[in-house]
Formats: sequence, C-alpha cells, structure tokens
Amino acid sequence: MVSEVSKRYAKALLAVTKQKGIHAKAFAELQTLAKGFSEDASVKNYFANPMISPDQKVAAVKAALTGKGVSEEVLNTLVLLGEKGRLEILDQVAHAFRDLLDLEEGVTRGVVRSAQPLSADAQKEIEQKINKVLNKKIVLTYEQDPKLLGGVVAQVGGWTFDDSIDTHLKKLNEELNRRAN
Repeated sequence: MVSEVSKRYAKALLAVTKQKGIHAKAFAELQTLAKGFSEDASVKNYFANPMISPDQKVAAVKAALTGKGVSEEVLNTLVLLGEKGRLEILDQVAHAFRDLLDLEEGVTRGVVRSAQPLSADAQKEIEQKINKVLNKKIVLTYEQDPKLLGGVVAQVGGWTFDDSIDTHLKKLNEELNRRAN
C-alpha cells in the first residue's frame, strides 16, 4: 500500500530527475536505499527510534551518503523525509516512483508463478506470448510456487494467463462431469 504522501514525494522526485534525464539512475538508487533501510535491522531500528531526533537522523543520512555516488536529488529527498520524520516511508516512495515511471513509459508489470524455475528461453517465450496479447511493454517477475503441480500462472495488469496443470485438471474434471450427466 502506497500512501498519498509517498506519491507526492515520488512525483516531485520524478519531475526533477526526468528533467535532468537521470530518472533511471534515481530509481535504481531509491530501490537500493529502500532495500537497505528495510532489510538492515540496525539501520531500520535507528531510523524508527523516537528518541533520536530528526536532525540526528538527517545528519546520519548525510554522513552515510554524501560523496558516495548517490545523486543530489535522491539525497535531498532523503534529507527532506528525515526532516519531516518520514524516513520510514522510503520503501513506499520507491514503489510510487516505480509506478509513476511505469505509467509514463507505458510499462505493465506482472508476476509469473511456476512450480519449477523457468529457463531463460521459457521466460522469453512467455514474455513474447503475453506481449502479443496485451501489445504493451511488460516487465515480469518470476517466482516459484510449490503449490502448483506444473505449468505457469501469469498475472499482468488486470489479466491472468493460467496454463497450470491444476487448471487443466479442473477443466478436464468439469468436461468429464458434463459428459457423465
């Protein structure tokens, strides 16, 4: 869930970085930083601690990131989040940034679940088939789902492409029941 506040920060950052042509770099930085903030327990605890003032948190952000290759725009966004006591929404800002960027670039994201890991060729084939149906730029994430007996289930945008053995078995069962009656 992405809050309206997160969307505003993301929209402002996208506008500034797009103007300078560094929006892809900014997105990569945001993703990396958001992951670091959410996965590193000591970092997460430090910024969640109410006993540490916003000024101390801002100073820590500046000390950790200044001169480390992080763009000025992303650093300024983190400083602003720190000053407002909102560093905990960094992950939401990164998601909102991605969603806005996808919208502008006409990208539709989806998830493909399969019982076993898919080969690069199988992934390419799936992407081509979905691309043909939707006629959009797509970005797919692949996940293993042990609940599936076999095949794949892809959810892209509002569409579901289900070529799983489970679904084939259900259809076969329905067909056999129809013929039996």
